[in-house]
Amino acid sequence: MKLRTKFLMLKGALTKKVPIYVQFAVSNKCNLRCLMCNALDSRKSEKELGLLEIEKLADILKRLEVAILILSGGEPLIRTDLPEIIRLFADRGIEVRLQTNAVLANEEIVKNLIQAGLREVTISLDSLDSQKYDAITGVAGSWQKVIKGMALFSQYLPKKANMSGINVVVSKRNIEELPQIIEFVTRIGFYASLIPVHISDNTSREFIVRKNSPDFQFHPDDFPLIDRVYEKIIAMKKNNFNIYNSYRFLSESKEFLKNNKATWRCASPFLYFSISPSGNFLPCVDIMTNISMLDGDFFRKFHTQDFMESIRKKVEKCRGCMYACYPEISFFCHDFSVFIEMLIQGFKMQNSTRSSFSYEELIKIIGEIRQEDCSLRDERALSYA
Repeated sequence: MKLRTKFLMLKGALTKKVPIYVQFAVSNKCNLRCLMCNALDSRKSEKELGLLEIEKLADILKRLEVAILILSGGEPLIRTDLPEIIRLFADRGIEVRLQTNAVLANEEIVKNLIQAGLREVTISLDSLDSQKYDAITGVAGSWQKVIKGMALFSQYLPKKANMSGINVVVSKRNIEELPQIIEFVTRIGFYASLIPVHISDNTSREFIVRKNSPDFQFHPDDFPLIDRVYEKIIAMKKNNFNIYNSYRFLSESKEFLKNNKATWRCASPFLYFSISPSGNFLPCVDIMTNISMLDGDFFRKFHTQDFMESIRKKVEKCRGCMYACYPEISFFCHDFSVFIEMLIQGFKMQNSTRSSFSYEELIKIIGEIRQEDCSLRDERALSYA
């Protein structure tokens, strides 16, 4: 993490008024069709920004003192000019992180991204079972391509003090797998970020990402399972498995999975916000607006009371979320115990070094973990017989 990033993170924690974390959906297209994501349908009419427009956006984000920028989508690797996009932000001192499914990654692309200034990546992986993963993404063969892409990022990203991670959308489809996924992520030196699935109803049009996905939703009969799995996850975190989420986030995630409501207070736009593919300012990844960041003097508007109040009104109407980035930034800046927890975890990350893995090595590790888990299940079954 750059010195500028650390300074702005600390400034945000102290003042509560620095938008230190921003997500920019650089693409409205995706090569997967994940069953619990609605972003493709809700963004299909948007036009993506060109490089000259993104350069103007980069200047605005620098003036706003943004510390960390997540490039997401859709799928950002679909854009052939992604290295140039990364360079525009990295050259202005903004820490750039890529959020990707890694399916389109190849050696040339990964090298170009890193040469442009990319240092960290988060890769989506919701299962170690290839058939289950392909069913979730709606694309046959996607699991193998993700693992190949993961291997390439493992080989070429910096090895020292690297906080690259694996995003896992926690749902009824995969909750029993979470300990296995965490073990895999830890063994390869990445960090797991567990994000509760967000479900919308049949009629709701208020959200960008959430979708009506009954097969992914938990019901009261599943609540004891949620409690057991999260108890195991918290124990794994205490035993130094690589779990990025704070203890508070993990605890509140259990309740969100049960009732689809969050209890923490959102701090958008003071500490974070999002940007749509067409350059619209969004309070978060799920709330639409028609406010262009490229129209007029956005920097001045951002700091006016009228602007802040208009965004706060939108935020207050939201039922809440547990998208890991937003609550974790709020906890870091408003909850002293989480602030200390994250400082300690950050120090450990900064002093860690991970290894490189080939595709074949990753497949072998996954096989070992899944086989070991099957053996343990068989032992438990025999003991109950």
